[in-house]
Amino acid sequence: MTQPRIPAPPPELSVQKVHTQLAAIVCSSHDAIISKTLDGVVTSWNESAEQLYGYLADEIIGCKAEVLYPEARREEETAILDQIARGERLDQYVTDRVHRDGSFVTVSLSASPIVDADGQIVGAATISRDVGRLRRVEAKWRAMLEAAPDAIVAVDQAGRITLVNAQTERLFGYQREELLGQLVEMLVPPQARGVHPRHRMRYLSEPKPRPMGAGLELSAMRRDGTQFPAEISLSAIETDEGELVAAAIRDVSERIRFERQLREKNLELEKANKAKDAFLASMSHELRTPLNTIIGFTGTLLMGMPGPLNEAQTHQLQLVETSGQHLLSLINDLLDLAKIESGKVEITPVRIDYHSVIEDVVQSMGPLAEERGLMLTAHLPDEDCYAIADKRALGQILINLVHNAIKFTSEGEVRIELSREPDEEQWTLTVSDTGPGIADDEQARIFGAFERSTSARKHSDEGTGLGLYISHKLAELMGFHISVRSSPGVGSTFFVVPVK
Repeated sequence: MTQPRIPAPPPELSVQKVHTQLAAIVCSSHDAIISKTLDGVVTSWNESAEQLYGYLADEIIGCKAEVLYPEARREEETAILDQIARGERLDQYVTDRVHRDGSFVTVSLSASPIVDADGQIVGAATISRDVGRLRRVEAKWRAMLEAAPDAIVAVDQAGRITLVNAQTERLFGYQREELLGQLVEMLVPPQARGVHPRHRMRYLSEPKPRPMGAGLELSAMRRDGTQFPAEISLSAIETDEGELVAAAIRDVSERIRFERQLREKNLELEKANKAKDAFLASMSHELRTPLNTIIGFTGTLLMGMPGPLNEAQTHQLQLVETSGQHLLSLINDLLDLAKIESGKVEITPVRIDYHSVIEDVVQSMGPLAEERGLMLTAHLPDEDCYAIADKRALGQILINLVHNAIKFTSEGEVRIELSREPDEEQWTLTVSDTGPGIADDEQARIFGAFERSTSARKHSDEGTGLGLYISHKLAELMGFHISVRSSPGVGSTFFVVPVK
């Protein structure tokens, strides 16, 4: 049994279908496609041509295409049409055309002959693409490339240099023309040239971006033969001609020299720090021990235990005791400062009772206040009051604040108070005095090392200006904050509160 034959479609239907498909392709193309007669009259004009040149199809069809040519390029039309009439093609010719608004458009132009059914050339078909934007982008890219602080070198798969920037010329001492087309190994020191091609091929087999400072210590060589340490980053670039490797090269000689100097300075500082620690340990023992002995024996003499003293002897011994206590205080401050600055202060935050710390300070500082004719009072809540703090550090802060208040207050009282607002969980510890006060413009700087307020300097020559600085640093280490509110002639109040 034979299968029925399916008749072929009429030839005119196939041609019509082809024409329809071609028309659809032309209409949807992103390139401007134009056809014209051999004398330059436009016969077709797609939507992309409208967008590129600004003319609608109805406006331009039937007109001479020379309206698209700048005055200086009118002869191009005749030359192109003559070339087409000879059956020749024009491929990717970059030229300028004129937009309807008068602006210039840079295009890449291709043209080919239109042949009729008899094989006669009856017109030209042109395809135009706007390359002006591409050129502007390329110009910006090249400007960035030329301005780059690193040497940029692009190499093809054969290892030949295809692109360099201005910094490459400056860094290596070659002219651009001397580098292009040459093997990149000319920039590699002789001792590494044998292995460099293998490294290059290995990278091309698995091209992954490698940033600067990827742990490789590399060297490069200038035209004069001098070598320098280099940091090199690599990246692969896909091009129409194949894959390229772009290298950014940076001379790190100065950085290495700086790092070496920094290491040397660090070693010197480490030695100096060890010497300082040894000195502090020596000072702690060699100075504090005899001072404590002197102060102790002086106290024994003043108590009259070895025998009675006359008025002059008592006065002289009191001067010795006072001076010894002052010197011991200075030494202790300097030792505390050294420990803080070297990070050797150990802070152990635990749950402590404020009452216990404050009562210890009142008992310790009470005799000094009484000796100065001052009242030292503590006003504490009846309830338990706790904080997370280092008990020794908090006690030292409170002693420093109370000692300062007693030292600079001539009459009145020094008051320690613990309070909190109804909606607050944290307790605020305050130390107030009726001393000379601190000027507004000095209140911020009194927490600096060796800083003393004007009123403090007028009142007493004693002190190093370290007490508040040490207290401030200890508070920071514990997570506390110290601030002051003061009025000259009225007194000062220092606040110690945990940071929320």
